[in-house]
Amino acid sequence: MSEPASASRPSSFQDWLLHAGTDPCDLDTLLPRICARLCELGLPLDRVSLNLEMLHPEVGGHGRVWLSEGGGRVSLYHAPRGLEVSEDYLASPVRVVDETDRPFRQHLEAGDAGMPLLRRLRGEGFTDYVIAPFPFQDRERTAAMSFATTRPGGFSPADLADLEAVVRMLCPHVEARVVAEIARDLMTTYLGRGPGERVFRGQIRRGDCTSIFAAICFCDLRGFTAFTHENVSDRVIQRLNCWFDLAVEAVEGQGGEVLKFMGDGLLAIFPAEELNPREACHRALEAADRLSRGVEGFNAAPPDGMPPLDYGLSLHLGYVAFGNIGGPRRLDFTVVGPAVNLASRLLDVAKGVERRVVVSAEFAGCSGRNDLHDLGSHPVRGLSRPATVYGLP
Repeated sequence: MSEPASASRPSSFQDWLLHAGTDPCDLDTLLPRICARLCELGLPLDRVSLNLEMLHPEVGGHGRVWLSEGGGRVSLYHAPRGLEVSEDYLASPVRVVDETDRPFRQHLEAGDAGMPLLRRLRGEGFTDYVIAPFPFQDRERTAAMSFATTRPGGFSPADLADLEAVVRMLCPHVEARVVAEIARDLMTTYLGRGPGERVFRGQIRRGDCTSIFAAICFCDLRGFTAFTHENVSDRVIQRLNCWFDLAVEAVEGQGGEVLKFMGDGLLAIFPAEELNPREACHRALEAADRLSRGVEGFNAAPPDGMPPLDYGLSLHLGYVAFGNIGGPRRLDFTVVGPAVNLASRLLDVAKGVERRVVVSAEFAGCSGRNDLHDLGSHPVRGLSRPATVYGLP
């Protein structure tokens, strides 16, 4: 049921938004509610989109499109980073709004302004299109909301004024959700999925640590020091990224958490909090096998004449302190403890026995694998007793 014509649509929408906008829901849930309410208020909407710039290493932005047909479904799409130089963006209404910071309107019954998106919408029967920028407090981020109708004659002047008012009202609610999503993305990117969630939930005090049981993995690239002396920095970074592409994919593909990059090395854990220890060991060994396959595939056809990769990897199992360590205002979310020290030192043992992968006796005993080779006991730097290590078949 539409509101009476005499009622102020922006005022009615604002009253509704005071309650609906504070619900703890994401944009995928909020957008169809917004569109349904605007239609109830008499606005002739058949398509609504949100276009939001994000801060993510791979994703430049998110787009959400609501369509009245089909029950008001919402489609989500991700714009890859670098889209801003693509033809789709350069010839789009979004670019016009980004560059002018002003609304853009095209009456589709009169033409499509030479824009592929508007040409498509016109062909689908839309008669009018308007897009307006969100006046975010963060001026580094761009965001806009568009509206389209199939009503003959398009939007009236009153419709256009009300839609611009709606965008201004929605701005703080949309920006709050965008900021939260950016914060989560940044924490996941720089801290890892598990640590990022813990920090986002408030685990930020120095010394705030939890004791967990986990399989611990260290791996590093062999021969990298010599490579850095013989190559320019761009090529060094390219090689590091090739290596970490493989290592990170192997760890995360088996549910592990990458906690730290150290030069050409990596520290990861496979927590056993919700898994039994044998399952954690199994995941770690699967990751090691996945890395081996990835490296062999890389070495079969290295890019741009890049020399083959070689690496070392060590696995141990034990309790670790998982949490915040560092200075008062500069913290690191990582794991520490004797088990971490031993796992790190076993990398030297792996190199000494000329093996890519070695595992500790504790890890081997808990893994349930009976095909691991006993490689004997070996002195471990910093420890008073030698450690028995095992190798993969």
